[in-house]
Amino acid sequence: MSPDDDRLAALERQVAALTAEVARLRDARPVATTPHSAPLHHTALSRASAAAAAVGADDIESIVGRYGTLLLGAFVLLMGVGVLIQFAVTRGLLTPAVRVGLGALTAAAVGAVGIYFHRRGEVRYANALLAVAFALTDLVAWGAGPRLHLVPELWSWGAVFVVAIALAVLALHDGSEFLFSVAVAGALSAPFVAADRIVAPDAMLVYGGVVLVASLRAVRDPRWERGFLVLVVGALGYALVAASVPSPARLSPFAISLFGGVCALGALLLAQSEWRSGLARAFLAVALVGVPAGWDRIPGVPGWRTWAVALTLASVTYAALAVRRRSALWSASALALPLVSLGIASAWSATRMAQAAVFALWGGFALLAWRGERARGELFRGGAHLAAGALLVTAAVGWALWPSPLFLVAGLSSVGVVGALAVRGETRALPLVGVAAPLGVAALAAMDQLASRQAYAYVPFTTRSSGSASCVAVGLALAGLALGEGEAASAWVASRAVRLAVVIGFVILWGRMELAWGWSPDVAAFLLIAYYAACGVGSILAGRRFGVGLLRLAGLGLAIYAAVKAIVNASEIGELMLRVGAYGAVGLFLLVAGYIYREAGRRSA
Repeated sequence: MSPDDDRLAALERQVAALTAEVARLRDARPVATTPHSAPLHHTALSRASAAAAAVGADDIESIVGRYGTLLLGAFVLLMGVGVLIQFAVTRGLLTPAVRVGLGALTAAAVGAVGIYFHRRGEVRYANALLAVAFALTDLVAWGAGPRLHLVPELWSWGAVFVVAIALAVLALHDGSEFLFSVAVAGALSAPFVAADRIVAPDAMLVYGGVVLVASLRAVRDPRWERGFLVLVVGALGYALVAASVPSPARLSPFAISLFGGVCALGALLLAQSEWRSGLARAFLAVALVGVPAGWDRIPGVPGWRTWAVALTLASVTYAALAVRRRSALWSASALALPLVSLGIASAWSATRMAQAAVFALWGGFALLAWRGERARGELFRGGAHLAAGALLVTAAVGWALWPSPLFLVAGLSSVGVVGALAVRGETRALPLVGVAAPLGVAALAAMDQLASRQAYAYVPFTTRSSGSASCVAVGLALAGLALGEGEAASAWVASRAVRLAVVIGFVILWGRMELAWGWSPDVAAFLLIAYYAACGVGSILAGRRFGVGLLRLAGLGLAIYAAVKAIVNASEIGELMLRVGAYGAVGLFLLVAGYIYREAGRRSA
C-alpha cells in the first residue's frame, strides 16, 4: 500500500470518529422546551429571577449612566449651592429679593436645559429636568409669596398654575405619564404654595375639583395607572386638609362630600371606560371623610338642602356601582359607599323613628339595586346589594324597636327569616351575612333578657323573656328550612349540620337559662342536671336521625357532663328526694344512651 493510501485511510478513520462524536453529543443534548410547553403561570420569584438574569452588565452600566449620574450630579450641585448660600448669608450678601431672584434664574436655567434636550429627542431626560424646574418654581413661588411677601400671593399661585398647565400640555403631546403626574401634582399644590394657611376651604375644594375633573377629561390613555393614582391621592389630600381646618364654620358641612361626589360624577362622564368605575368609587370613598367632618353641623342645615345632597350622592353611588366592568374591591364598595349619603341623611334626622326610616329607605335603595342586577344577569353583584340591603333593614328594625325588647327580638327574627327566603336564589355566600346578622343580634338580645331576670323569682318558660327566646328559636328553624332549599353556595356554607347545630344549640342554651335560676336553688340544681342528661340523649338521637356525627358527639359529651355534674353537685341539693331524683335521672338517661349505641353497633355488625 502506498503512503497516499495510508493517509487516505487515516483521514477516513478520523472522519468516522468525528461523525460518531457528533452523533453522541446530539443524543446527549437536552431537548429545548417550546414556548407552548412552558407553564402558563410563573411565581413572582421566578419572574424576578428571570428579570435579574436578563439585566446584563451593559444594562446596569446604562441605568447607572443615565439615571445615577443625573441624581448624583443634581445632589452635588445642590451641595455646592448650599455652601455658596451659607457663605453669602453669613456676610449679609443675600437679601430676600436676591434669594428669590437667584431661585427664579436657577429654575429658568434648568427648564431651558430641559427644553433643549426635549428638542433633541431626549424626552425622558428632558422630562426629568422639567420636573426639577417645576419643583424649583414651586419653591420660588412659596418664597416670593407667603414666605417673604415680595409679591401678592395670587401672583405666586398664578405662576405655579401656568407652569403646571404648560407641563400638562407638553405631557399630553409627548404621551408622558410621568410629566403629566408631575403637572397635576404641581397644579394641586398651588393653593398650599401660594398661601401661609388655607383660609377658604370651600374655594380650595372648588379649585381642586376643577383640576381633577379637567385632568380626567385630558387623560385618554387607559395605561396611565400612576397618573390616575395621583388624582385619587390628590383628592384624598384635599379632603383631609379641608377636614382639618381649625375653624369649621368656614367650611360647609357638605363641602367635602360634594367634592368627592362631583369628582366621582366627572369620572363617570369623562374617564376612560377601563377606569370609570374604579375612579368613581375611589372618589366616593374620599367623600366618606366629609361625613364625620360635617356631622355636628348638618342638623342646622335646612332639610330640603340636606335631602337634595343625600339623594344626589346616593344616585351617583349606585350609578358608579352599576358600571358593567369587573373591578377590584367592588363588593366592599357596594357595602361601604352608600354610607356617604346615608350618613348625611341620618345626621339630619333628629328622632329615633326618623333615623330608622332613613336606614329603611337606604335599605330599599340597596334592594332595588339587587333586583336590577339580577334582571341584568349579574348575580354576583346582586348578592352584595342584597347583603347591604339586609344589613340596613336590620339596623332600621333594631333602632326603631330598641325600646321594646320583645318586639325587637320578634322583628329581627322576622328580618332573618325574610332574608333567608331571599338568599335561596343566590350563588355566593356573602348574602348570608344578611341572615346571620339579624338572627345573631336577636339571639344575643334574647339571652340578655333571660339573664336580666331576678334569680328564683320566676316560673321558667312563662316570662316575656321566654317569649323573646321562642321567637328566636322559631326564626332560626324557619331560616334553616329556607336555606335548605338554597343553591350551592348557601347550602354549602349553611349546610344541614350547621343549621341543626345552630337551632339545637340555641334551644339547649335557652333551656339552661330558664332552669338555672327557676323556683329555688334545690329545684334548679335538680332540673339542670336532668336537663343536661335529657339534652344529651336527645342530641344523640337527632344526630343518628339526621346522620350528623358532630351532633352525636355533642350529645354524648352533654350526657357525660350531666353525670359528672350529678356526682359533683348533687350532694349540695338539700331535699333528699331531689338529690336521689338527680342521680336517678342521670343514670336512666345514660342507660338509654348506652342502649342506643348498643343497638347501633348491632345493626352495623
